[in-house]
Amino acid sequence: MNEVELAALMLAGAMLLCIAVAVAIWRGRRPVVSSPRESRMPKLPRKTPEVADVEIAPSRLARVSGKAPLEPPRDLMPDDPFEPDLPVDIMAEPAAIEAALATMVAEVEAAAAEDIDVQAASLTLHLVPQIPPRDAISTHSWLGGRPRLATGAAWPQIDDQPADFLAQLGCADLPRDLWGGLGPRHGALAFFIHRHRPEVRVLHIGEPGAPLAPPYALNLGEGWFGPYGRLGDDELAHFAVRAFPQWPVDLAEADAANPLPSDVADDLDTHGYDIADPAFHPFDWGSLTAMAAILESRLGRLVTDPAADDDPASPILERCAAINQEARERAAEIIGIIHESAVRDPFSAGDATAVMAALHAIPWATLIPRTNPDGAQTFELATLPLTEHRADADLWVRDYRTMLFDRAKHAWCADPANLSAPARAYFEPFWESLAAREMASVGGERDGEPILLALPTSGLMSRRFGDDQTLLVTIARADLAIGDFAKARAQLVR
Repeated sequence: MNEVELAALMLAGAMLLCIAVAVAIWRGRRPVVSSPRESRMPKLPRKTPEVADVEIAPSRLARVSGKAPLEPPRDLMPDDPFEPDLPVDIMAEPAAIEAALATMVAEVEAAAAEDIDVQAASLTLHLVPQIPPRDAISTHSWLGGRPRLATGAAWPQIDDQPADFLAQLGCADLPRDLWGGLGPRHGALAFFIHRHRPEVRVLHIGEPGAPLAPPYALNLGEGWFGPYGRLGDDELAHFAVRAFPQWPVDLAEADAANPLPSDVADDLDTHGYDIADPAFHPFDWGSLTAMAAILESRLGRLVTDPAADDDPASPILERCAAINQEARERAAEIIGIIHESAVRDPFSAGDATAVMAALHAIPWATLIPRTNPDGAQTFELATLPLTEHRADADLWVRDYRTMLFDRAKHAWCADPANLSAPARAYFEPFWESLAAREMASVGGERDGEPILLALPTSGLMSRRFGDDQTLLVTIARADLAIGDFAKARAQLVR
């Protein structure tokens, strides 16, 4: 007997053994019906009830049994009882099936829209910046900075151009009633905008990955970049940090009883201040060299030419010119030291303190016009330290503080420890009040559509939309119900 015959014999034996086991199991599980002679109960007359025939559609039977339904015979007549549990005949054309499915989707969306609680649909959440931030690792929602797309995902584009990242929201932190209960509650929503017009892309990210840096550089005057204060002016534009700071936010329900403040008062510009205060000291070489550049550009504004002898204000002007000439020379020496040290030595907070103390020791002078009771105009010689700002006498200090505000928020967002305790004690409350005036939000409605995101123009976030307008991202309720964020729309509103 060769190997082939032996294998065939073994296969036949195995098959016979399987058949025997199957028969034994069947006989063991077959119900045993006792004969009438073995019954000890008296026989009673019993009327068998009439049971109506029940027809079960193959699809329903398949759901119960867990097996696929049998194919109906091809020769069924129109009067046959076969009734598939589908909105259309399974033999219909693909176009008819597609139309039926579209009808079912529309019915589900309409039912969802009818069931939405009006009060829940009006729920609005403020995106409250964390000041100070708590834990960057556990942060799920933030404005600006870098998005966390799915691993391996490419940076979104609009019209073949890299889009501008706006914000990312952790869906698990969204209240159940937000948007009337519609929308995802897992993963994250990432918002992007065309860099030159209000056209958005909203992505639902199932599993956010690592932060992704933008593939472009920001240029002032282009797109939606707008730094705080006068850094957008041509004179100070090159001092602005060309980036959007990343601010982690908390989601807090809006309180209609306590509206947001309409303005932020800047008491310093009204009452004056001195940047020799440690709260205003430079904190790295970038801020220190920028300070030196601003001061150097303003020294030329000092009055250093004495007046003619026949000028009534000649004695005051001569004194003013003498003070300012010395101030220019001493300040120029300090500026030179700063530029030399920046390329040679590591930054030291102690060296910055010494620079500010040296500048504070330099007086400068200006003439302040006064009107006497008789209407005659005179001039007052005001002398003050080079680091001091007065509302009626400012040379360069206000511009320096504007620059410092911008650089400080970027450094602080990267790591609050980058700023000294006095600097944080000044800037953090100011940032809080500014954030309250420029608060972003989600929820509510606009023209009957849920608002996915509302971003106002914000100096804190370095964003400017149109003529200081607010960017609204909305979506149709039916699209939100099925998670079709490709149809989200954007508009600029007051």
